[in-house]
Amino acid sequence: MTMTEMTYQVSFNTPAFLGNAQQQAQWRTPPFKALLRQWWRVVQAPDVGYDHRRLLSLENALFGSAASDESGGRSKVQFRLSAWDEGTLNELPRMAMLKHEEVNRNGQPVPVGTAVYLGFGPVTIQGTRQAIAPNGPAHTFQLRFPSSESDTLRKAMQLAAWFGTLGSRSRNGWGSLHIEGEGLLGLEGLCDTRLNEQAPLRSLNACLNDPRAADWPHALGLCADSRPAVWRVFSGKKINADGKTVFEGFKDWKPVLEKLAALKIGFRTQFKFHGGAPHNQVEDRHILAYPVTNHSLAGMPNARLASQARFKVVKNKDGQYFGLITHLPCAMPAAFFDRSSVHPPAISDQIKVWQQVHEFLNSQPATDMTRIRKG
Repeated sequence: MTMTEMTYQVSFNTPAFLGNAQQQAQWRTPPFKALLRQWWRVVQAPDVGYDHRRLLSLENALFGSAASDESGGRSKVQFRLSAWDEGTLNELPRMAMLKHEEVNRNGQPVPVGTAVYLGFGPVTIQGTRQAIAPNGPAHTFQLRFPSSESDTLRKAMQLAAWFGTLGSRSRNGWGSLHIEGEGLLGLEGLCDTRLNEQAPLRSLNACLNDPRAADWPHALGLCADSRPAVWRVFSGKKINADGKTVFEGFKDWKPVLEKLAALKIGFRTQFKFHGGAPHNQVEDRHILAYPVTNHSLAGMPNARLASQARFKVVKNKDGQYFGLITHLPCAMPAAFFDRSSVHPPAISDQIKVWQQVHEFLNSQPATDMTRIRKG
């Protein structure tokens, strides 16, 4: 079997709460393997007609499985990190306090901290769990795999470079990866045309109504105008000497997370609750992610549903920082409601909620954010 090797340089643009079994921050290969598998599924899904059973069979054959029957076996993809050193960041820098109309004390609004809002769990008002610091020395990440898988894995690594994050609260922008090597395109190369070459792009209706793939993230979403649901956040823009628009980034990662947090508060709080907890039916904001503070569903206090809207802090070739918001649409899984008297909301209602999120993001000032370039 002919094998191919690929070598990348990886670092983090934001603190990464990437823990080992003792919850100590540490560079480790398993999270990288999980990230690559995640984006490999997105790349491979169209080739199996979005059939999750066929996809799982191919995934186990390539990445390995612990199954005791004939489907089990070792991974054909080998991973190596140049070092497994521990993180040394024990305290986050001071970040902006944000207005949140639903957070109050004695009837008076109380601002919330960016770090706590986006990182609650590893980050609390009492302190921060140990993390891997951003902008540290890059680690070498190597892959070795059957050459027949080269095209698919290269595409998966490109998607990981654009959108990949690792560790706790990574969907909120913590653990934003910076990956270079093997001809990967950076932020400058992210546009509709290039994205369409790497991954399936599907409408909300197609994603949420496909019985083979409705309840798992299998494609990047499209807005109502059939353009990707991928937005970039920047500090401002100007017209250069050639008459072209130039988007300017931030000098640091902190203001990017501050902007992303403000946007998340905005698109979440546009959905108002009807009454208090426990709720006997799914409210619009539950569709975005679950749980919601002070608004649990009846009989579902411990249920978890990750957000479909993913944040990342990216860095361009000039060292400027930008934000990315990406939507991978899927329906609320039916299994989420197992052992509960609460019923899943209609797919049409879920689509309406995400359409409103898209509209909210598209309505933001063009001086602050816009979707990625067309080509």
